[in-house]
Amino acid sequence: MSVLIDELIKKSGTAITNGLNVPGMAEPLLNYGYSSEVLQSGLALHEKANALNINQKKEDGEQMAATVALNDSIVTANGVYMPFVKVARVAFRNDVNMQIKLDLIGKRKRSQGGFLGQTKVFYTNLLADEAGLTRMKVFGQTREKLENGFQLIHIVEDNIAKRKKEMGEAQDATALRDKAVDDLQEWYSDYIEIARLALDGQPQYLEMLGIIEP
Repeated sequence: MSVLIDELIKKSGTAITNGLNVPGMAEPLLNYGYSSEVLQSGLALHEKANALNINQKKEDGEQMAATVALNDSIVTANGVYMPFVKVARVAFRNDVNMQIKLDLIGKRKRSQGGFLGQTKVFYTNLLADEAGLTRMKVFGQTREKLENGFQLIHIVEDNIAKRKKEMGEAQDATALRDKAVDDLQEWYSDYIEIARLALDGQPQYLEMLGIIEP
C-alpha cells in the first residue's frame, strides 16, 4: 500500500509539473479543459497528499517507537517482579492469607492488563504490610528494592498510555492521508486519460507525463 501511494505521488507530481512547465503542452491540454488553473488545482492535491503521506509515515514511526518502548519496559519490569514473586512464595510458604493478598497463587497472566493487575496487587499490598516487608527483608528484599520495582510498573502504565495516544494519532494521520490520496488518484486518472487524447501523436510529450504508449 505504502509503495503504491509513493509511486502515485511521484508519477502525478511529474505529470502535473511537466504539464505546467513544458512548452508546447499548454495549448493542446487547454483545448480539453486543462488550463493552468486546473493544473494548479491538481498540483495542490498532489502537494496535500505528499505532505499528509510524509506526516503519516512520521506518526507511524512514532507509534512503532512507542510499541518498542512499551515492550521493553514490560520486559524490564517483569525481570524485576518475577524474582520478588519467587522470594515471596518462599517467604510466605505457610501463610495462605499473604499468598492470596499478594496474588502469588497460580500462573502469571500474560496480557498487559493481567500483568498490570497482578503486579499492582503485589507491590501495593506488600508495601503497605510492615510484617510482610520484614519477612521479605530476611531474604534480602528491602522496601527500597520493592519501591523501585513498583516504579517500573508505573513506567509500563505511562508507556501504555503513550502508545494508545500514538496509535490514535497514526490512525487519524492514515485516514487523512488516504482521503487525500483518493482525491489525487481520481484527478490524476482523469488527467492522464485526457492527456492521451490531447497529446495524441506526440509521444515525446506523453512520455514526459509518464505515459508510455505501446
